Order: sequence, then structure tokens, then C-alpha cells
Amino acid sequence: MKTSPFQIIVLSFFAVSIVIGVIVLSSIKSSSQGPGATIVIWGTMPQQVFSFSTAALTQTNKNLKFNYIEMKSDTFDRDLVEALASGIGPDVILLPQDYIVRLRDKILPMPYTALPLRDFMDTFIQEGSLYLDEGGILAVPFTVDPLVMYWNRDLLTNAGMAIPPKTWNEFITLAPKLTVRDKSINVIKSTVALGEFRNIANSKEIVSALFLQTGNPIMKHDASGFGSALYPSTLGTVGAMNFYTDFANPVKPNYSWNRALPNSRDMFTAGDLVFYFGFASEISKIREKNPNLNFDVTYFPQPKSAPVLTTFGRMQGLAVLKSSPNASQAFGDILALTSAESIASVSKATNLPPVRLDLLSTSSEDPYQAIFYSSAIRAQGWLDPNPQSSRTIFQNMIESITSGEQEVGAAIDLAGRNLNGI
Repeated sequence: MKTSPFQIIVLSFFAVSIVIGVIVLSSIKSSSQGPGATIVIWGTMPQQVFSFSTAALTQTNKNLKFNYIEMKSDTFDRDLVEALASGIGPDVILLPQDYIVRLRDKILPMPYTALPLRDFMDTFIQEGSLYLDEGGILAVPFTVDPLVMYWNRDLLTNAGMAIPPKTWNEFITLAPKLTVRDKSINVIKSTVALGEFRNIANSKEIVSALFLQTGNPIMKHDASGFGSALYPSTLGTVGAMNFYTDFANPVKPNYSWNRALPNSRDMFTAGDLVFYFGFASEISKIREKNPNLNFDVTYFPQPKSAPVLTTFGRMQGLAVLKSSPNASQAFGDILALTSAESIASVSKATNLPPVRLDLLSTSSEDPYQAIFYSSAIRAQGWLDPNPQSSRTIFQNMIESITSGEQEVGAAIDLAGRNLNGI
């Protein structure tokens, strides 16, 4: 069939249009992915702190351009999922360790060719291994906030003691000596806030640390997927729960806490609690609440003869999202943001210990930071399937034991099955 001059003109027009379209699309793509593009980062870190942390880095490297947006911590995952569904999400997020499982399918792993596994393990703290996945690195560690023990110097001195306990066994003998009760057995001054859940600050994290100290990872991840390691219960987990809940049992000699008492941090800042388990980041809040409180900081207690020193750590890492049009550049920017120079600035801005081992190997002159540095090396975490739901599961587990509704082993088994359910 012979093609008419008109058909030739029309076909030529469409061919030229296609070529022009390809050129335009290519230029748009290269523009969005080229060097110098602004990388949008979402996180719960305060805007001022992030800007201060990265100021020196962006001044020395003009190709690094960030637009950091501070998000609300209690709705972070929901806001992110809704934004991604609308096609307006960020390039990078500050990924907390307890959102790894929940947001895993939204993350583009950094290939091990960009950051070899050996280099990662030699560079970052042990807890950073939570970000390691079969297909690459889900996030590169950025901050860590370890759980430590604050203690009231005056209350311990008045009892004729100079050194705070290092092991959990010591608390069993200390509680009867330091806890003050009235004639009705009401606790007036408490040794330690253990045994209950709802009025103990960081209760979920304290219980998590106790489980981790027994060698139980709480959640496991293998070829078959994610599952709870709490079910079935073991001698270690049952022992940990017995120890924890005994402090809320009025018939036990180490009874020092109940549900009617104030929040544990408020009681500590009021000078009525000898030992308080809080995060390194809480030190400024404690000072602000009571500038006259005579307190000090030491390591989170350990089981007697523990083979590995362990505490819980809240960690955040920088992760690239699959939806980012600037993924290649974002990976490079993350490596710059987690360099030794940058992490040193982050540590200074946040007053938290650095996540890099080379920076932790240098001792800090600040006596509090010296404890925080060593605690960062000991920090561990677990793959939480849903932070809000697991908190409820932990609370139900503790309160079913203290109320006498369930035996310890049965309560742990139920908690493990419920973790599997989410």
C-alpha cells in the first residue's frame, strides 16, 4: 500500500514529538537526580538540632543540600505512609529502630557495594546491626540514646552507702534498707521503680533490657520471616520477670513500688526515689525539673557474672525511601552525614554519645558523657513489629502477673503469641 504525502507528514510529526518528549523527560530525570539536588529528610529530631548538626558539613561541601522537616513522633509512621500514598513523601527518613519492621517495605536498602558489611561493622555500634538486611543496609546509624541509671547521692549517703549497685542481685538486699514505709505499709521513699508498668517511665524499655540480658532477642528474623522469641518462655525470661515483678509484691522483702505512686521520673526529681532508669537524653530534663537535686549517673545494672554487658538503646538511622527520585545522590549524602566529622557534630548538638566506634574510642572529659559513651557500646535493641501494640502487650503481661491473674510463664507465653499476632 502506497503511503500518501499527508501520512508521511503526520508520521514525521509524531516521530519528532516522541524524540523531543524523550529528551525533555531525560533532562527532567537527570535534573532531579543530578548532583546538587535538595534532599528532603523527615525525622522527629528537633529542626534546630538537625540544622546545627549539619551546618559545618554543608558549609564545606556545597553539593550537599538538605531540607529537613521535623515530624511529630507519635504520628510519624502514619504521616509518612499517608504522604507516600499521595506521592509527596521525602527522600530520606530518620528511621527509629522500633520502626524497622513496620516501614521495611518502604525502604530502599543501601547496597553492600556502597558500604561493605565489614566496613559497617567496624564503623558503627553493635545495635546498628538491626539495620542489616539480606538485600543491603536499611539505614545507616545516626544517633543512639542508651538507657542508664540515675541515682540520688543524698539518699544513698544518708544510708551510709557510697557506691551505687552494679548488679541486679544487690537491689534485693538494698530495697529493704532504703525503702521508707509508713505504719500502713505505704511507700514514702522508694529504692527503685520496678514491678509495675503504667507509672514507671521507660517501663517497656527496662523490661526489654532485662529480656535482652538473658540472651533473648524478643523478636527473631529468619528465612521464614519475623516471629516472637518470647514464646515459649524459658528459665531466663521467667527469672527476669519474677525478679522484676517482685518489687511490686507487698509480701516480698524487696517490695518498693506500687501502682498508686507518682510517675517514677517525677518521684526521682522530687528526691523520693533512690535509683531511676532513664535515657541519656533525660539528664537536661532532670536538671531543669530540680536544679538542686544532688544526683549522679552510672551504668544500667547487669546480671551477676553476665558474659555480655547489655543495656537498651534508642537508635535512629538515615534510610532512603523507594519512592525517592534522588536515591543515588541520597545514598552518597547519607555517607557524608554519617562520617566521623559529621557524627561528632551530631553528638555535640544532641549531647548524646556518637554511634561511631572510632569516636567512642576516645574518652570524654565530661563525667556523665563517659558513662554515656560506654553505654552506647553496650546498647542493644529489638525488631519491634509495632511500638504502640507491643507496649500494650508488655503492659498486659506485667499487670496480669502483679494482679495474680496469670503465672509468670503463662503471661510471657501469651505476650509472645500476641507479638506474633501483630
